[in-house]
Amino acid sequence: MSELTAIELDRLANPRVAPDGGNVSFEVRDAAGDGAKIVCRAADLERTIAYLAGLGAQAASRRPDVAPRFFGNTDRVLAEPIETSDVGLVRGLEDGEVILVARLFGFDLAFTVTQPQLAALHREIERALPRSALAKADHHHHDH
Repeated sequence: MSELTAIELDRLANPRVAPDGGNVSFEVRDAAGDGAKIVCRAADLERTIAYLAGLGAQAASRRPDVAPRFFGNTDRVLAEPIETSDVGLVRGLEDGEVILVARLFGFDLAFTVTQPQLAALHREIERALPRSALAKADHHHHDH
């Protein structure tokens, strides 16, 4: 097996989708413009994203400046939003485990969330949405 050439990622370029939607491709480029073309089946995108997120989690665990935190209305989030077509919660395999699932572009990403994170998310939903958007039944816990 030949040794691979390392490319220090500067940008992704030239995104392409096959006419039948079965494959996607893009180029990985370094600062000098050298690079490689990546082609993968659309069905493999979910696994690829999970793989990259796993690498990010490992890198974050080795850096002392990255800590878990809750986001709120005063936070400035520097992420580019991704539109979801559906979001839901399902019970996990472990007792008390909850999984947040977001459907993105025809595939699902699943995130384990803790009960304190769910409580914080609930507070943020109530804060962010106008009362008229929430059904009265959604607020039964405030009545006792």
